[in-house]
Amino acid sequence: MGAEFASFHGSGWNVAAGCIEPLYNMFVAANEVVLTIDLPYVNPKQIRLKCPSIDFIEILAKTSRKITFRELGLKHRHGEFTCYHARIRIPVQVNEKKIASKFKRGVLEVRVPRVK
Repeated sequence: MGAEFASFHGSGWNVAAGCIEPLYNMFVAANEVVLTIDLPYVNPKQIRLKCPSIDFIEILAKTSRKITFRELGLKHRHGEFTCYHARIRIPVQVNEKKIASKFKRGVLEVRVPRVK
């Protein structure tokens, strides 16, 4: 089962909302799409995951506290955020009713079967 598409994406910051787009990786395989999303300082109960359509996944996760960019080792950016938000376009059609996820050590893994 080889990869048809793999991508890495990174991070936009919405100052007004105090949200940052998390880093994520997408792997499109023959039978499923796998996303891994970095969500440090998040309580798993604060993660909201939805598929508003067959080609998008949306993630919203509140952090357990305010995070400053300085804490993350960034010196060129100042500010803080309290949530992660991403609306990720999936390049293939997926079955949003069968979405599965697990969260471990600050990383959310999302698996969605492709539509056949």
